[in-house]
Amino acid sequence: MNRIKASGFAVLGLLLAVGAGAGFLAVRYGVAPPQDRYVTITAHKYAYDPPVLKVNKGDRIHISLAANDVTHGFFLEGYDVDAQIPPGDFNFRLRHPSVSKEYASTDEVVVVANRTGKFRYRCSNTCGYMHPFMQGELIVSPNYLFSSSVGMSLGLCIGMLWIFRRNGHGGKS
Repeated sequence: MNRIKASGFAVLGLLLAVGAGAGFLAVRYGVAPPQDRYVTITAHKYAYDPPVLKVNKGDRIHISLAANDVTHGFFLEGYDVDAQIPPGDFNFRLRHPSVSKEYASTDEVVVVANRTGKFRYRCSNTCGYMHPFMQGELIVSPNYLFSSSVGMSLGLCIGMLWIFRRNGHGGKS
């Protein structure tokens, strides 16, 4: 009896590992090649448009910034980018905080999405009472954790069905 349960759990563990591996490999080798993406982010009280940017790892993102109402900021966490965006002007002031405290005028920020994950961009210039909630997200795919979890879940379902079917009548031996 214990050997039957042990072999069932071994098969279940094997199916979990195979499912996780299959999910990981499906994302790893199904990724699109890097490309240039051009995005204009418009800041207004108290949001960014678009609020979410989805790109793939390796993509080069060309970001233009604009403000509709007051001077806003744009700080992209994890990428050392901080900008001040005056209203009605497509030129904005940009700096890299780890390199310099001085801003330089530009019309575009170029960022290479070299790390997967979720990175928040937020207003770095106080623009009103809801300023702390002015945020957006840069999502850099692929999400290996998600695809591996889906694979593991499928492996778990197949394994449980196999165990219940093998033991008959809802898993009772």
